[in-house]
Amino acid sequence: YLEIKVRHHETFSRNGDDLLATVEVPMTSAILGTRTTLKGLDGEWRPVAADVSGQALDVANLRVARLLIERGGYDIIDREARRVDRGTLEPPAETGAPPGALDLVGTDGPANGRRLRALSELDGDRLCICYDLESDARPASMRPLEDQLLLRITYTRLRRPPD
Repeated sequence: YLEIKVRHHETFSRNGDDLLATVEVPMTSAILGTRTTLKGLDGEWRPVAADVSGQALDVANLRVARLLIERGGYDIIDREARRVDRGTLEPPAETGAPPGALDLVGTDGPANGRRLRALSELDGDRLCICYDLESDARPASMRPLEDQLLLRITYTRLRRPPD
């Protein structure tokens, strides 16, 4: 059997398949209605580990030197401080997606027009993103099947956006 333990998080909690967040809003906003952006992934991230199907990659050779996530969008910055890719982070397009499912939709750069169906794991200031390099299908887990080429990059948060 498999035993899974979910760690406590200051903002997010789970209720079955639902991800819940407790946020403070002014009383007037609660009465009149409002929209708010949850900043769980927002910030500047630096890759600290990477692999393709379990084979370690040298992080210094990755195109991405920093990943900037803010207000539902992302920018990939290279080692010369140039933005080389841009897009949006969206909830999964399909129903019944696994927990941690995330779609990266390219709007500028090499991924322009592509939807990368990824898995993500967030643990405090550590973020791991995994997607299939050869298929448009979302990986079933962070561990590759025998014939899959999964790219998995682990990031550490350098800074959070100002409130």
